[in-house]
Amino acid sequence: MMTSLLATTLLSAALTAPAPPTVLAADVQLAWTTDGKIRISWNETTPAPNTVVLERPGGEDLPLASPSVAEPNTVVLEPAKLEPYGPTVDRARIVVSEPGGDLAPSADFDRYRRGAAQAQLSYRPNGDMAWSVPPDPVVDSTPNDPLDVTTPTTYGLRLMTGEQPWTYDKCRVEYTARSTALSGVITKQRPMDVTFLAWNEWGAAQLDWRWAFSSVVTLNAPASTPYGATATLTGKIATRRIFENPKPPNDALPICLEEDAGARANTTVVLQARDSATGGWYVVGSGKTDAAGNYNFPLRNSGAREYRTTVAGTTGTTPVQPATSPARTVRASTRVVSAKFIQPSVTVGTRPQAYLWVDPAGTQKAALQFKNSAGAWQGLTYKTLYAGRGLVAFAWNTRGTFQFRWWVPGSTTSTRLPVDAVYSGPFTLKVS
Repeated sequence: MMTSLLATTLLSAALTAPAPPTVLAADVQLAWTTDGKIRISWNETTPAPNTVVLERPGGEDLPLASPSVAEPNTVVLEPAKLEPYGPTVDRARIVVSEPGGDLAPSADFDRYRRGAAQAQLSYRPNGDMAWSVPPDPVVDSTPNDPLDVTTPTTYGLRLMTGEQPWTYDKCRVEYTARSTALSGVITKQRPMDVTFLAWNEWGAAQLDWRWAFSSVVTLNAPASTPYGATATLTGKIATRRIFENPKPPNDALPICLEEDAGARANTTVVLQARDSATGGWYVVGSGKTDAAGNYNFPLRNSGAREYRTTVAGTTGTTPVQPATSPARTVRASTRVVSAKFIQPSVTVGTRPQAYLWVDPAGTQKAALQFKNSAGAWQGLTYKTLYAGRGLVAFAWNTRGTFQFRWWVPGSTTSTRLPVDAVYSGPFTLKVS
């Protein structure tokens, strides 16, 4: 009976004993610091060691900190410690606990950092590269949460190119200026690795990554041909890219060098010309490259001009820049159709008749020369041509066999293109 009474007394005392005091007195407060970190703070009625974790729906709690009883009730963390999330928005919260089991949660917040997006690269005719990314379709699932900021997301590019000498740690990394614009233009015209980035309060996110190939256009041309003759211009179009090892993001000590990336087969090539070094370029014709990237343009030489070839850029997952070949000047020389004597054998006292026919057929004033006894060419007489032709008779009273030639000055065609002077081949007069 006494045993029963004692048990009843102890049970009554246990039921009427006061509950243990609450240690955590308020919800957890979250705020950004001036240097871009996250401050987590809470209040306690009684000092105690704490555990700070990140609760995520559908995932395990992420331990963040375990301040001791002597430490302040504040933890400051880099945003990356909270594992920013994309491409969707999820809800998370900070929970602070103490050994007695008391808990204090923060308000829900998101850690959204934009995920992958399909970027676009294209090239303008002058070689500038235009880029764009689509608008972010994700809607904030926790509007006005404690870590929301008013600063908009900004966008930009990370450009990696090679630098000579081609050795390790010789990758040149540049960042374009950040802006809220979803598009931009850069003028760098060389092979590149292009990374599309977005920045918000949670840090940088890689949206996409591309190679940007360059084009290399060669042009070979004869220095000069006779007026009206066929001048064949040839060349090749190839591509180049950056060889990078290792590739992003493991690029602590990468090597970056430009390498051949193959020919541009079945590609349209445009031939352009201009009439002087200060004149405007105009289109002469177009053609296609073969399987090896080669092209050729046979054309009638209608006077001295400067030539170049151009190839347009491409778009797609591996865009290729447009390019222009070096300029090449093809001169034209006066074409001698005929230079001879009407009668290559005459007797002393007969006036020989020297004939000349040239193209372009103008009114050039040609000079007739002969090779004297010393073996040097010497002027004899002039003849102004008519429609590119002329005949001149002269006195010659010395027996023997002699060589003659015409010198024809330069001229300008009806299209104002210059044609260079020329000597005819030698022709023979025999006097008996």
